[in-house]
Amino acid sequence: MPDRQIKLPDLIDLLPTTPSLIPFAKRVKALNLSTCLENKVLEHEGLLPDLSQAIPKNSTQLTAADEKEMATEVLLLRHRFTELVLHSRLFRQAALTLVQNIYLFQNRKIFFGTSSIASSEEERQEALILFSSNPSNTTIPLAKTFQHLVLARVWNRILNNAKVTDLQTQHFLELHAIVEKLNTIRNIYMILTTRLIKTLVARINDIYKESVTFEDAVQIGSFGVARAAYRYHQSSGVRFSTFAANWVFKEIQRQSLSGRLIRLSSNTVEQYTRALKTEDTEKLYKYTTRIQNATTAGEETFNNNPSDLYSKFSQDSSSPVRKVESSELKTSLLDAIEQLLSEKSGDIIRRRYGLPPYQDKEQSVISISEVYGVTRGSIYQLEQSALKTLNSHLQSAPG
Repeated sequence: MPDRQIKLPDLIDLLPTTPSLIPFAKRVKALNLSTCLENKVLEHEGLLPDLSQAIPKNSTQLTAADEKEMATEVLLLRHRFTELVLHSRLFRQAALTLVQNIYLFQNRKIFFGTSSIASSEEERQEALILFSSNPSNTTIPLAKTFQHLVLARVWNRILNNAKVTDLQTQHFLELHAIVEKLNTIRNIYMILTTRLIKTLVARINDIYKESVTFEDAVQIGSFGVARAAYRYHQSSGVRFSTFAANWVFKEIQRQSLSGRLIRLSSNTVEQYTRALKTEDTEKLYKYTTRIQNATTAGEETFNNNPSDLYSKFSQDSSSPVRKVESSELKTSLLDAIEQLLSEKSGDIIRRRYGLPPYQDKEQSVISISEVYGVTRGSIYQLEQSALKTLNSHLQSAPG
């Protein structure tokens, strides 16, 4: 299915919309992109009706011209969104409330074209004046376009506070149409960067591979591309692939580390990687030791995930004492899964980490979602919730 609707509630910068009744191909055509770019997208998704226009598969990648075209379109859509919010009394209040509390977001930029000389407080005061006024329907400068994260927070506030009657107004319908177009462009970026994501995932640190499979990392990486797509503009001075790479790695890092039963800070991983590249033996020893302490199952601590824990306890040992301890710890883990988790959550954990009755057959989130007939996001949420429950129980267990 062409629509890559992302449902991650903790990522407020992704723009939620109601499911569109308009086919994906029609939404792509409604953007009025260049014929070449439009054909790339439709050909990649098998939606190009005129086969004579088909282009080679290896040509369905983003060029610099494609990136410039889509980045410009995203900026214009964000500008139109900002104008509509400014000209609606109801939605202007949502923006004003956010700007009044912008100091909570650590020097968050509000506008696209803010001078680097201007301070955050000066920009905030300028925004307060702008959204406190009663403007006419004239356009505002492109420089006063919302930064994406501000736009996303305003949109979420509008959705949360609007009444049913508000959602039927012309202003809201126009806003919703703009968000839908932004999401369509986001989907185009995701479609045409599949090869890029796989290349980046192949380079991730081995520490992250302990928590996610290659297939899951590719799926997670697509979330990073989605977040980059909303923000990218050629004025950043780099190609989209370079800009998105940081977001892909950041998203994989965030989700893989947050899913561990024993947490490992992202700073530790970054410092370890840097020391490895610079061959700084002192720091390498320091952070290697820290990582080993967090990932090796000791006699008094549980490991970062059930698969490592189970495999550690399943190893043969010549020591009868060790055999008894391993058996007891394994039993404790399986008992915790049985007693604390629902049948579905317990089954997901067993499948994910190769626990009985799925010994040595670890399954990806993708395959589990197909078993249950739900979205991958639903499986992720159930897995993360189950891991938190097990983490709390195992770390509080005596001895």
